[in-house]
Amino acid sequence: MSDSLAQRLRRQLNARLAKPRRVFVTPGGDEFTAWCRDMPGTAVEVIVSARALHELVAEPGLPLADLDAVQAYAQQQFAHYFGASAQRFAIAPWQQGEACGASALHGLDLAALRAQADAAQVRIAAVRPAWAAWLASLPAAARAGSGRAVWHEGDVAVIVTLDHGRVTGLQSRRINTLAELGGDAPLAVGTPDSDFLPQPGPVTPQPDFLPRSARSPIAWPLAATGALVLATAAWSAVESHRALDVAQAARDRVAALRPAAAPKPAAARRAEPAENRAAFEARALLAMPWEPLLTRVETAGADAKSIAWLGLDASAGRGELRLEGLTPDKLLALQLAEQLGTTPGWRQVVLSRFSAAETGLVGQRFEINARVPTGGGS
Repeated sequence: MSDSLAQRLRRQLNARLAKPRRVFVTPGGDEFTAWCRDMPGTAVEVIVSARALHELVAEPGLPLADLDAVQAYAQQQFAHYFGASAQRFAIAPWQQGEACGASALHGLDLAALRAQADAAQVRIAAVRPAWAAWLASLPAAARAGSGRAVWHEGDVAVIVTLDHGRVTGLQSRRINTLAELGGDAPLAVGTPDSDFLPQPGPVTPQPDFLPRSARSPIAWPLAATGALVLATAAWSAVESHRALDVAQAARDRVAALRPAAAPKPAAARRAEPAENRAAFEARALLAMPWEPLLTRVETAGADAKSIAWLGLDASAGRGELRLEGLTPDKLLALQLAEQLGTTPGWRQVVLSRFSAAETGLVGQRFEINARVPTGGGS
């Protein structure tokens, strides 16, 4: 395997396990282009400037049962106002109780953004409007209030109307100063220099321009991690075989220059496992029943709802599986370990670590270790 392919695999693995960082992007996406150039193999949440967006809040009482219905309605409305160009808009719907709406992305090409990310092995965790990411970063008291929260970018302002924490209005306006808005003082004012780190508190709209999947959001990260583990192990096995071939050739040359020594079968048998350890691990990883394993983890995490997976690591030779994630409290992590312990073939399922999450992550970090079935049935 070439060095460039090995580097690509390492970057993909790093991106899958990395904590997403936030990048504020204006129309055209130059900031994201620079990020992909300078920071390959990372994970990002793209925060989209108000200058690249159109906003819509649906009239109260419309029969919009879910996000798909909201998106279909928003596409019709944007097409009515902006004509044929609206067909190119990516739509990010949101719902908050009976209120719902959508953002339309007109100043960025989402497909081009994702292609840039793939080329640089950068994982895009989300693509969100700046006003929504900023609203989620406000203190709980501000988010639960009634009044106006204002997202301000130079001569553009997005006025978010809140009614006891529920978004009831979104309006984009051209202004020179905040004083032009009149009325009572805003509950909060955000700018591109704001800290977008989410804070605990009332739920806020979280529109996302990335396509929604019918599967659990952890399915692809877990499957990708498993695939990368297999690829990395296979690469190690290839390198091991290559080194073994070189050593074998050197030994044959030495043997040709001196009388053959009496064979030592027992010693050879002892050395063989060490020489082929990487190849054995690769074969064991390939033989593991990944589909039922990942499906079980996915189902358990989906049942827990508030569990967020961070990573997966497997040692096929020992039949061990290690899972890392985030949870609001220890009880949920204990319940998850107990639930996984009821799975046929899963043994010694224990919550091995529980600690405060690192800066930038919300919740408590936990680690679950388990003995799981391997391809050999052990």
